[in-house]
Amino acid sequence: QEIELTMHDGTVRDLCFLEDTSNKSSLLISGGAGDCKIYVTDCATGTPFQALSGHSGHVLSLYNWGGAMFVSGSQDKTVRFWDLRTRGCVNMVTPATVPGSR
Repeated sequence: QEIELTMHDGTVRDLCFLEDTSNKSSLLISGGAGDCKIYVTDCATGTPFQALSGHSGHVLSLYNWGGAMFVSGSQDKTVRFWDLRTRGCVNMVTPATVPGSR
């Protein structure tokens, strides 16, 4: 099935997939330029059902290691940890919080 990511108003920079074990569905996580949001789309229906806000710069990277959590990196120099169970950011790393940074 082809899914067009029309919710983004800029270039899509990265994608990652999550298996939602509670609903037995696959989710597509997408982020990029424009509105600096991360969108969660149901792969079965192609319907975006969640927009995550928090970054103030373009979303450049996304990564999921399994489960309901994923991480995003942004041009705003932050890394955010997201949990889809709480539908929000649960932790943020900034350059000032990285050991050895100045």
